[in-house]
Amino acid sequence: MAVNHKNSPEHEQPISHFLSIFENLEEEGCFREELLPKHRRLVFRLCAFLAVAMPLFMLSDYMIVESGSMSFYLMIQRIMHISTCLLFLFFITRVRNYLTYDILVFSTLFIFLVLLEIGSLTYIDGYRMYALFDIIIMISLYASGILVVKLSLILCVYHSVVAIAIVLFVKDFSVHDQIMMIFAYIFSNGAGILLAISQHKTARQEFFLKHTLQLKTLQLKHMAYRDSLTNAFNRRAFQEHFRDFKRILQRAEGNNKSVFLIAADIDHFKAVNDSYGHDIGDKVLIAFTDLVESQIRAQDTIYRFGGEEFTILLQDCHVDIAIDRIEQIMNLLNNNRLDIDELEHAVTCSFGITPMLASDTVDSVCIRADQALYTAKNSGRNQYVFESA
Repeated sequence: MAVNHKNSPEHEQPISHFLSIFENLEEEGCFREELLPKHRRLVFRLCAFLAVAMPLFMLSDYMIVESGSMSFYLMIQRIMHISTCLLFLFFITRVRNYLTYDILVFSTLFIFLVLLEIGSLTYIDGYRMYALFDIIIMISLYASGILVVKLSLILCVYHSVVAIAIVLFVKDFSVHDQIMMIFAYIFSNGAGILLAISQHKTARQEFFLKHTLQLKTLQLKHMAYRDSLTNAFNRRAFQEHFRDFKRILQRAEGNNKSVFLIAADIDHFKAVNDSYGHDIGDKVLIAFTDLVESQIRAQDTIYRFGGEEFTILLQDCHVDIAIDRIEQIMNLLNNNRLDIDELEHAVTCSFGITPMLASDTVDSVCIRADQALYTAKNSGRNQYVFESA
């Protein structure tokens, strides 16, 4: 997930206060997708628990159902509850995005609540415990966070209105019992919604802070492994990547290819700084890095070891390709001034090329490339020397 750079812990959290969703829809989508596997597992377990518990309720249904044919209707309601749970368990494992998840969970809960309301019509008038079970179910729904606040609120309003209507107009309760049950539905659902808002907001704040921390960590790692001027990798990054080079070398040897280390040193760079100033010298370093990166492949890498010293890593290639890359870079250096108008002559570079061996250490391969580089510089510069292993 890419958290917006403009958002930081110092700024107000970009979360809607009431609905508890990210104001940035892209961030909200990333949050929901990341939590989808966790929520999918949670609702699967909850639904499996209900599917097992429902037959246990059926054992005592004869004690609370009205006489006559109502017991049949209650049994049908319980069977439909179990069937709904089983269908949900089948489909939830196939959900792969959070929009489908919302539709499936919301519709299943809606059907579940409708069946609860239908079932309450079959209970004897003096049975008030069903309201307690309603409240427990709704509180559990809010606390679990399996639905976003907006969808939870829709279910809350719907079920509260229908349940209160049943208490007032269907069941034969005393006025006192009616008032107490209405208050129970209103306050428990109100408290549940506040709990859901808090739970969703906290989850998003944790998500936001976690990914902000990850971004900061990547930025620090970038600073630690990148040269601040040219943005090339530095010596520390080369040492860190060396184990990967050895693995790449083992794969390449099976294809009669190798990994080539090239030590590069810009010729007479001190004279450039003395003649044109350090600003132009910095431009030369940046332009040289850009030129090399334009001539090597995506899997190849340039490292700045310090000053005008660079190391180029060519992976999984033949020796003639490695030499051809360096010759191409030298031709471009000789035929232009790195597109720096202030320079009056071309900037050249010397190169030392050597293949990497499976037995090489960081020091041994660098020493061999440096020896080839020194030979090239001592032989007149603006050339390359190949040092075989």
